[in-house]
Amino acid sequence: MVSIIKNQLLKHLSRFTKNLSADKINLSTFKGEGELTNLELNEIVLTDLLELPSWLRLTKAWCNKVTFRIPWTKLKSVPICLNLDEVNIIVETCHELRSMSTQGGLSSYAAVPGKYSFIHKVIDGITVTVNTVNILFNSPAFTASIQISRILVESKSPKFTKSDLRMTRLKNPEKGQILIFKELEWQTVRIEAKSTKDENLTPLRLLTNQARCRIIIKKRLSDCFILGSRLVIILDDLLWVLTDSQLKAALHFLDSLSGLIQKATEITRKAKAARKLGELPEYQAQLTREARQSDASDKTSSRPFNTYDFIETSYHFISNEIVLHLCDDPGRRSSHPNLKDGGALQISVKRFQIDFYPYHLAKGNRKHWPKYTASAVPHAMWQEQALNTFKSKFLDLVDKNKLQHTPLARAPKTPQEGSTSAAANADAKKSTNINQKK
Repeated sequence: MVSIIKNQLLKHLSRFTKNLSADKINLSTFKGEGELTNLELNEIVLTDLLELPSWLRLTKAWCNKVTFRIPWTKLKSVPICLNLDEVNIIVETCHELRSMSTQGGLSSYAAVPGKYSFIHKVIDGITVTVNTVNILFNSPAFTASIQISRILVESKSPKFTKSDLRMTRLKNPEKGQILIFKELEWQTVRIEAKSTKDENLTPLRLLTNQARCRIIIKKRLSDCFILGSRLVIILDDLLWVLTDSQLKAALHFLDSLSGLIQKATEITRKAKAARKLGELPEYQAQLTREARQSDASDKTSSRPFNTYDFIETSYHFISNEIVLHLCDDPGRRSSHPNLKDGGALQISVKRFQIDFYPYHLAKGNRKHWPKYTASAVPHAMWQEQALNTFKSKFLDLVDKNKLQHTPLARAPKTPQEGSTSAAANADAKKSTNINQKK
């Protein structure tokens, strides 16, 4: 029995790891507990799974210890618990943008493809706990270390409270869709960056408090395809103190990455635009079908689903207050007379929120956006002008690049051209007769 389970684990986990073998798996079948040690993760598969941008390359990743607990008799209501002790990741910037994988990210690595079933419910409900994640970031201009502690990923109810596993999903059979609710929490994030070229630049440090990320995933029941997601990052009060030299270092670090990021963004935008245009007919057909099924969706069983349903993928950031302190370095004083003893600047932003809809069409409807009113954002006029300008430039470019082909048939002659050619033929005949008489 133990060997059979070990073989199944090796079968499914071998594509995510490099050195996994049966002797590294300690398993207690009846207790439902197991342990894996010294796992080296496959960086290529992990890069595709995380869908890292093309200017980043994951070079190495490993984990010292993984434990799991499976409640065999309560799989419907109690999640499988996966605990990772320490995860170490090394990433670096690419000199040239790497080619993006054709895989579909998380959907392409689904453990059990096919119709949404019990095994998918078990996998979607897994609770993951990570004690520490250490990320080392290398670039030609600077190196940075990121440490994230006490990470927890678990299923939640639609109101994001702890609940029975069966209450963490909402299904709509009429639409053939299901909503899955997850929450990601972490206790602290520590970031430290230092320059590799200029030793005079002060190291940059940032420490954030507890934060959480609420995620809603929409899947298709027929093939488990991920239709979209809504991600909301909620950050507690953030306080950041920067000196002159630290601010200079931060701008230097951002400038060193701006070229790669801009180039990668242009390529990614083109690829996403092509995919969006390819899916547009299907997207419009889906909206039409859902509109026709609106009467059926008003059933009591579908009301909870419609309450938390969303139309398109979106990302949101919310912070109650962000406080930024800018001050002089010790020993360096401003040349301004009023600031000869030093100066400082404090910037405070309260109830800061960002809403990002990456795949929304420019002329699309925005009524489904939360807290959005067209009257509060008078953008319609300049948006229409920008679209008209783009259309005119596009049509001019198309007309300019049109090839001038030679007509396959001769154009019909006009009466004036016909009389002129007849007179010319007559003159030619006369000159021929005169020459023959001579």
